[in-house]
Amino acid sequence: MPENNYAIHGLCAGTGHGYTLEATAVRLADAITELRADDGLPAHIHTRIEINPQQRELVIRVWGLSVEADPDRTEIRTVMLILFELSSFHNVVPLNSSEAPLFTQKILLMDRNEKPFAGLVGAGVGDVEPLPAGTPWDTHPATARD
Repeated sequence: MPENNYAIHGLCAGTGHGYTLEATAVRLADAITELRADDGLPAHIHTRIEINPQQRELVIRVWGLSVEADPDRTEIRTVMLILFELSSFHNVVPLNSSEAPLFTQKILLMDRNEKPFAGLVGAGVGDVEPLPAGTPWDTHPATARD
């Protein structure tokens, strides 16, 4: 299968030293702050990034949006898609079925009662590029250090 040698490789993604899930979360938090300052995200939203290295999972929780304030969900969808694309810039998603993505992302919009009311879960979106031979990241996150 030709897709065995390809991956969706984010523009800011890398492998090896300095590209652990923890380091990725820090770079993503900085990118979100910068995007908000440039009016790319609404100023009234607040985000928190959580990671689970053992599950290779990155969770972005977002507060400040609601169905009541956005009944047609235009702003809700826009924010989720912007954050998904921004997270994808930091991910590597092999197209073969034997290797997992660098991380799976969950974007959860939280209501005032701390319950999610909307979400987006996936790995990434972007251009497809050749994948280097072998697993491009450390599969033992407990031993990865920056």
